[in-house]
Amino acid sequence: MSFGLSIGDIILCSQITYRLLTAATSGRKNAPFGLRELEDTLFGLNCSLSHLQRASNTVSSRSYYDAGDIQGQLGFMIRSCRQTLEALEKATAKYRETAKKPVPIPQSYKGLKFSSQQKFTTQVKIQWRRFIWDLKGESLSQYRRKLESHTDAINLLLITCIWTATDRIEENDRRQEQRMEELLRQASHFNGELFHLIQNLLPPTLPHRSPTFSERITSNALSAFESASS
Repeated sequence: MSFGLSIGDIILCSQITYRLLTAATSGRKNAPFGLRELEDTLFGLNCSLSHLQRASNTVSSRSYYDAGDIQGQLGFMIRSCRQTLEALEKATAKYRETAKKPVPIPQSYKGLKFSSQQKFTTQVKIQWRRFIWDLKGESLSQYRRKLESHTDAINLLLITCIWTATDRIEENDRRQEQRMEELLRQASHFNGELFHLIQNLLPPTLPHRSPTFSERITSNALSAFESASS
């Protein structure tokens, strides 16, 4: 059995969460407070799963030392989240199937005239009561707390992955900077060696010197003598 991260499990959790969220969203204004809290929790979990699904390829391709630990932890979290979602989906199956069918107005309301909106509101209220009746006691709060813990765990691990990736990027930048400095040092050393080599290959040249005053007088006298002789 594989205990690593599975993209299929993430997608399945997202699909279940979306179905539950869609069902809980219907008639939100008429829903009990506990159910509205559950809807908010499902929405947060759905967002976290979407982020995880986009980041799963990056997490799976990690090649450094803690890759196996990260994938194993995420895999365990997703399977635990899937179990909670499947249990909640099973507990709400009767409500969700009934909500798709028209519900007759109670006998006590038969004598009153209802608009279409009033009939729909009454239908939704009845469905909420059936749902709350199926989830007796603290069941609804327990599901919400479990889903919140799954959301927090996924977010925490995603943040850890982001921090680790940031550290790796900074470390790579430092290595690149050190490598560039080393290349520049080597290039400077090579240029110096090349300059000395070229100097050694060229013939030596005497340094240019301006004639002294006596040398100029002697040169002028010789020039005058040569002119007179000619």
